[in-house]
Amino acid sequence: MELKLLIPLRNLSRNRRRTLLSLAIIALGTMMIYAVRGYVDDSILSYRANTVKQFGNFQIASPLLWAEQTENFEYLIPPESVARIGAILEEIPEVTAYTVQLGLSGLAITERKTKVVRATALEPQNPALDYNDLVVEGSGLNPDDRAKVLIGRTLAEELQLKPGDFFTMTTTTVDGAYNVGPLQVAGIYTLNNAIAEGQLIFVPLSYGQILLDTTGVTKVIVTTNTIDNTERVAALVQRKLTEAGLDFEVRTWEQLAEFYRQIKGFFDILFGFLTIAVSVLVFFIVLQVLTLSFLERTREVGTIRAIGTKRYQVFLMFFMESVFLGVLGSLVGIVVGWLAGQGFNSVGIGWTPPGAIEPIPVQVRLGLQNAIAPLVISTVATMLSALYPALHSARLNVVEALASK
Repeated sequence: MELKLLIPLRNLSRNRRRTLLSLAIIALGTMMIYAVRGYVDDSILSYRANTVKQFGNFQIASPLLWAEQTENFEYLIPPESVARIGAILEEIPEVTAYTVQLGLSGLAITERKTKVVRATALEPQNPALDYNDLVVEGSGLNPDDRAKVLIGRTLAEELQLKPGDFFTMTTTTVDGAYNVGPLQVAGIYTLNNAIAEGQLIFVPLSYGQILLDTTGVTKVIVTTNTIDNTERVAALVQRKLTEAGLDFEVRTWEQLAEFYRQIKGFFDILFGFLTIAVSVLVFFIVLQVLTLSFLERTREVGTIRAIGTKRYQVFLMFFMESVFLGVLGSLVGIVVGWLAGQGFNSVGIGWTPPGAIEPIPVQVRLGLQNAIAPLVISTVATMLSALYPALHSARLNVVEALASK
């Protein structure tokens, strides 16, 4: 067995130039797939983490809210229902924290300008979802704050506001009455999203309920110990809510984040297209190289066939050469790709996505898991490219092969 494996290796070493060319092509293709895979995985994981940070692992709300039937505020969750939901959540060990939010909209009015805004009334410094770490100027919200607000950097520039300044917010209560309240800017936050920063403000839950004249909330937001168990825990909570007779619906972060689904779909298509393109390129280039190499060895095939070598043995000899080429070239591509990726990550290149204000770093994830797919794809593409020339060589007529020049 060892001797049979040494023969293909010796054949590869005899024509080093052609072997090195094949290895370089395979390594380059593997490195490209590895780099694209690493970038896609890092981007998706980054978007996923940011999305969970924004939405929590899952949210509980009235089906009316999810169906966008929000007239007359019938979707609001009363305090007694919040307490029952909280009791259910506290029974589940995977749930690490939960909080409530109340959504409202109105007009932000200053002496210079009026702007339509969306407000999220929240429990300040709740571990389930805390936006204070987004503050870049001023201070965050405290649990005892009342008429204070966090505003986005874009909105602050538009309304010419800074921490400590006041503005007025007008809204409509749940009964349809006009309400107005003063707000003091506690801090300015950034989401690196111009649209969100220009529309969304955060106020304490107690003040938001005063503005809407209600004791209800819009949703309950829940975090779990890991992202991976979100679906399982959400399904468990939904079952317990139904058993308790509570007409509320659970939505996971992935169901809520349409932008994440679009980004993930785009990256999946991008990786699939580039993988196919590189695989086809490697396949045809290696096919051409191996075909020329095998044709040049026609007399060699005739000689070994004349001394009793079977056709399947000839096929296996040539096929094993391609296996060695594919595996070795793929490994070289992974190693070179890892080194190149380390250098790329250290440079700190960034790009500005649509809607973003500042560039975000472009990173390549260099893990073993990301290397498996490129290694397998390049190896399989090389092996497939060897099938035709290996079959052709194995089926050669012995007399004609010996007579060839």
